[in-house]
Amino acid sequence: MPALPRFMLCTLTAFLATTVASAVTPAPAAPVRPVVDDYFGTKVVDNYRWMENLKNPQMQRWMKAQADYTRATLDSLPGYAALLKRVDELDSSQPAQVGSLQIVAGRYYSLRTPQDAQSPKLYVRDGVKGKDRLLIDPEKLPGNDKSHYSIHAYRPSPDGRYIAYNVSPGGSEESTLHVLDVQAGKELPQTLANVGGDAPWWRDGSSFFYERRQELASGMPDSEKYKNEFVALHVIGRDFDADPRIIGNGVSTAFKLDPVEFPEIFASSNSNYAIAFISPGTDPRLRVYAAQMAKIKDGKTTWRAVAASYDDQYIAGDNPDYPVIALSRDTLYWLSRKNAPRGEILKLDLSKPDSKPETAIAQGELPISAVYAGRDAIFWRVNDAGVNSIHRLGLLKGAKPETLTLPYAGDAADVSTDNASDGVALLVNSYLRSPAYLDLDAQTGKLTNDGLQPAGPDDNADDLAVDEVKVKSWDGTLVPLSIVHKKGIRLDGSNTAMVTGYGAYGISWSPFYFPAMRSWYDHAQIIAFAHVRGGGEYGEAWHLAGYKATKPNTWKDFIACAQYLVDRKYTSPRKLFAWSQSAGGILMGRAIEERPGLFAVAVDRVPMSDTLRFETTANGPDNVPEFGSMKDPEGFKALYAMSTYAHVRDGVKYPPVLIYAGANDPRVPAWQPAKLAARLQAATASGKPVLLRVDYDAGHTGLDATRAQSDRNTADMLAFALWQLGDPDFNPR
Repeated sequence: MPALPRFMLCTLTAFLATTVASAVTPAPAAPVRPVVDDYFGTKVVDNYRWMENLKNPQMQRWMKAQADYTRATLDSLPGYAALLKRVDELDSSQPAQVGSLQIVAGRYYSLRTPQDAQSPKLYVRDGVKGKDRLLIDPEKLPGNDKSHYSIHAYRPSPDGRYIAYNVSPGGSEESTLHVLDVQAGKELPQTLANVGGDAPWWRDGSSFFYERRQELASGMPDSEKYKNEFVALHVIGRDFDADPRIIGNGVSTAFKLDPVEFPEIFASSNSNYAIAFISPGTDPRLRVYAAQMAKIKDGKTTWRAVAASYDDQYIAGDNPDYPVIALSRDTLYWLSRKNAPRGEILKLDLSKPDSKPETAIAQGELPISAVYAGRDAIFWRVNDAGVNSIHRLGLLKGAKPETLTLPYAGDAADVSTDNASDGVALLVNSYLRSPAYLDLDAQTGKLTNDGLQPAGPDDNADDLAVDEVKVKSWDGTLVPLSIVHKKGIRLDGSNTAMVTGYGAYGISWSPFYFPAMRSWYDHAQIIAFAHVRGGGEYGEAWHLAGYKATKPNTWKDFIACAQYLVDRKYTSPRKLFAWSQSAGGILMGRAIEERPGLFAVAVDRVPMSDTLRFETTANGPDNVPEFGSMKDPEGFKALYAMSTYAHVRDGVKYPPVLIYAGANDPRVPAWQPAKLAARLQAATASGKPVLLRVDYDAGHTGLDATRAQSDRNTADMLAFALWQLGDPDFNPR
């Protein structure tokens, strides 16, 4: 298809949208029922407040009609069936997809999804080169035919006799705790619903700690759901209701917790101590305490304060998903920012009551983002604009720090260690290779691919290259931009390009590649990753430059990166596709509102879009540290600035948008994306589609999705984008 002038392409796209939509019954417009809120003298109109009641029959009918319309529209695209088949072939090209590796006493546990499976199953092998043995198959659990079950977390006992694991239905993250007796090959009869986290075991494998949530009484608002959590101690064979509470709000006499603080306990199989840490939600700082395992009985346990306040030692990392505490024998290691903005690792000998923290690893030029402990060494991650390296320090006297050298350019995403053996494995990602686990030789420091992740035919993208550039943002700040593209492309503005970003919680956008991404490169030339402020690419300072009042930097950086791709003729506005998800919905929504003509199409997956109302959700209170509170003037000002929903304007020519919602989403409830879809549908003057895609057996961002769901997610996103970008394979003839 020859290139068309921009005005003609827009006209053609609008015509094609009408043609496809006419083949199915149009989705209904949402009724407008204005509610006016007065926030500290600023009046804000909310036309769709009624949608927040997801049990409202009218809301349910409207969402179902929207979902049916979107499904029929996408399915009717000429190239859709072939694209879905291609995605499935690529996604199934590896013999198995492997993740969540844990090494315990020389045994390698992992969640593996074989080619013919829909959901990850738990396997174990003896040694890194052992044969995999199936332990738990969630597809065989009763009720899986009604809503798919996923293993949400698991933890083997140190002796391998038991496995405590959480199972959730339909991506809901509503976990039920089970215990498998591996030796007997059967489940123990005791189970417990409404739990969170995993289950750290005592050294003898007789008991474990677990997190338990309060039961919501009738009439309690959603915002109470995750308050007043507590940690209990379970002894194998005992009824869960008989378990003593160890820490929680109103439980421990050693320290107090607020209702919105989250307690956890961490233990190690080679240590006499357990570590209790308290989190204030999405604030990365922690309060930390230690106690002898043998003396932990109930809420009267005596705990030693390591960091009694959130500013004491400032235990925190760049990414809340990675560990900032490690325990090896009786020495505690942690990542501190109190006197080192880029992070230093401190250590404390817990066996000596009068011991003081000492520096184990000093601050460097780049930020430290995580710390791990093995039997004979500690490891730490160093972040450089989203690309992480791993460093090691042996625990024997005289050992010196060393950097582990990857066999190819990549990102060391995570480290799995063992307190009972030399077993260490690195999860390595790349823009050009599928993820792989590399086994570490403890003596030589050499990393080898020993086949934990079996290879597939589409693992290596040999036809791609990466350009790493720095983009000047609106205020002069240089923002990293990673441009992955087909080799030999011409910079003439004709390339089809995708740009994505996130920018929240200090989470870095790091390299990744999966075979299913080939389905995009079949039709396009570029994927660009914008490392915007609000992430952790340059440590906590980068995070703080894109949260609360500074949040506008996040989407302004994204706009600058998108504009760079146009200015340098990697692509053009009529060829540029933007997508993000979850908290990245703030970035996505505000970017298309400030620069609607810069993007030809956008996909917004489970977006946090109505930030002024997010605090009323179950996940809202613990997100206040990241985004602010509508209950105070400064918090309202920041939340209003970042609200996509509040800034939709009638008569603006918005680009076509596909919006995802998960009916079981516990993090961003489905009414958030639904309200945005209704508002955009009513407001846009471009004549281009705004579609709401609802998955009724799914939760957040595809978390715990089956293979079929994941393939549909990918195919829907790409088909919608290619249709609106004018790809002839996806437009009616």
